[in-house]
Amino acid sequence: MLILQESDASALTDGIQIRQMSHHITQIFMALLPKAEINGSSKIVVSLGPRGDEDLFDNVLGVTNIFVEDFDFKRFLSLDRFNQNKLLLETLRRALIVIAERKEPNPTATALINSTAEAVLETHFELDTPIKKLSKTSKDKKHKVNAFRTLNAEIGEGWYCEVHNSTRQKVWMHELPGYIDRSELFKSAELNEGIYQVKNRFNKVVFEIII
Repeated sequence: MLILQESDASALTDGIQIRQMSHHITQIFMALLPKAEINGSSKIVVSLGPRGDEDLFDNVLGVTNIFVEDFDFKRFLSLDRFNQNKLLLETLRRALIVIAERKEPNPTATALINSTAEAVLETHFELDTPIKKLSKTSKDKKHKVNAFRTLNAEIGEGWYCEVHNSTRQKVWMHELPGYIDRSELFKSAELNEGIYQVKNRFNKVVFEIII
């Protein structure tokens, strides 16, 4: 898990929701990052702004927290959205390299971080990914539903399905915008008797549409 957010102190003074504004960036980064170990953590949190009484860096129980105290919020707010995205990505890239090289040089991790950041930039901060495990075809082959996850600045994270029968229909599977990873929420799908259902990991229906 990778999170880029405002620090508690900066949230109180600036009111900027970096975590929401950066959700699509961190998720695209994670989607494009090859399997790699940056510092052994399962969760990394990069916080922008004053750290208050918090440590500048800590790594406890598999969670790494690091602060970027000199982040220039005034400059950030003066930029258009695309350049805000670029600044957030660059800040994230630098912070991850600091984490990877904190104890000793780690050229493999650093190279992966840099190449992944470049790949994110090449997407122009937009990524549409087909979700094969949620895509289903009816037994008679007359109906087909394809599922997708889309990430961009406008909606954050959005999951939708395309229904193919006599026409083609796009249906969002939740309210927009969205700023949470729904990979565990949309875990499996079924298409039976004209009903398409998506279930969570507890086998509970969380989305349904009649075709």
